[in-house]
Amino acid sequence: MRLGSWLLLTTLFSTSAIAGPPRATSPAPQRRTLVLPARPGQVPPLELHVAVGVATLVRFGGPLPQALELAPDDGRIQRVLLADGTWVLVPTADLAPGEQVLLSVVTEAGAEPLRFVLVTRGDAVDVSVHVVCSQPSADEDGAESVMRSLLAAPDARVALDLPQQVVEYNPAGSRGQVESVLWMGRRFFATVAVRRRTLDVPTWSPVQARLRATLAGGELLEWPARLLSVRIRDRRLQALTGLLPEGTVRLDVALDGADAPGDFRPLPLEDGGGRP
Repeated sequence: MRLGSWLLLTTLFSTSAIAGPPRATSPAPQRRTLVLPARPGQVPPLELHVAVGVATLVRFGGPLPQALELAPDDGRIQRVLLADGTWVLVPTADLAPGEQVLLSVVTEAGAEPLRFVLVTRGDAVDVSVHVVCSQPSADEDGAESVMRSLLAAPDARVALDLPQQVVEYNPAGSRGQVESVLWMGRRFFATVAVRRRTLDVPTWSPVQARLRATLAGGELLEWPARLLSVRIRDRRLQALTGLLPEGTVRLDVALDGADAPGDFRPLPLEDGGGRP
């Protein structure tokens, strides 16, 4: 680390320690790897969790960021670019509940900026975030074909149509529910049903499903699942599939709307515990 960056970081820590009010409880530090969506402009921005007195290191696995812009940029979020391309974010005050600060990262001239939102949560704060690009996967393409075949097969329909109420969401006026999960080794397939609470409200549909795996060492890996919409008999279902990383001890799923990300909810593993 360069001497100038070290001195500036020392100043930022001192400033944030003075400005930050005391908390009743401290948020748990977390280390996350975030896989960028293939079409970032069509889904909500990814969240970065910041808190006063905590430095959040954001490292990019693809092209190094050339510029970082905040909106609003009112001085509450201090930022330092290190020699290796890592950005350090240090808030001088917590963001209010529900408040978001838009973070745009420019990586290459002419490329679409990467979008994030900074939020303050009472239960968790990012100390390290590794951002990586999604890679095309022939395995995912094959899994989608398998998923369509499974949903079209009568025997599989019995298994996947059985309501289990695995995960339930309550967007305004509609209810989204992960009804069932079918495991094939480390690969899983799940169905999502969406129902309107009242006829005068348009049916809510997820634009993205995100998975979060908690690994044995405590690190979190978050990535977009393969999501598709299918019709079975007279029902419109959303179906998703994902491959469980090695060493996963917990799996969560979030259903994102067009305007806001969904909350992560636990998805049972096949054997009710960790998987090798």
